[in-house]
Amino acid sequence: MKKILIFFLIFFGIAAQAQDKGTKTRPAATSQTSVPKLQASLGGSRGGNLSIAELSKIVDSALAVRDPEGNSYPITHFRVFYKFRSSSVDHDSGERKTVDDMRVDEFYNTGKMSELWKESIKDNAAANDEMIIDNIMARLKNGKKIQVASIRFKVTE
Repeated sequence: MKKILIFFLIFFGIAAQAQDKGTKTRPAATSQTSVPKLQASLGGSRGGNLSIAELSKIVDSALAVRDPEGNSYPITHFRVFYKFRSSSVDHDSGERKTVDDMRVDEFYNTGKMSELWKESIKDNAAANDEMIIDNIMARLKNGKKIQVASIRFKVTE
């Protein structure tokens, strides 16, 4: 009977000790682990209203991500939404209809849009179009990735 009692005491002692190993506290965050405040820009512009000529000029530029000190970070991914109005003729009624439309593409391991995208934007940009660049991912100095706030351009004129 003593042996059984000793066995249970040892067994439950080991089990309790094993559970205590996972309750250690993590060290407080240091300045080395703080996340820098990053901001994206395209052709030096951080979004806003642009004329067709200004938009055509900045689409040739690379997307850049910088911190307040001016350090740049490589881009691993971004997505472009281009919203525009298009019209078509209804084959049944012969009526012309205008609808909101959009094109979307994603770019990996580059800060530039493809030549096809740049040319399409330049050739088709019109007043009230909108270009949104989001899902911007940059690589930090420690190798980790961080998502950066989106930027939005509205075409005026």
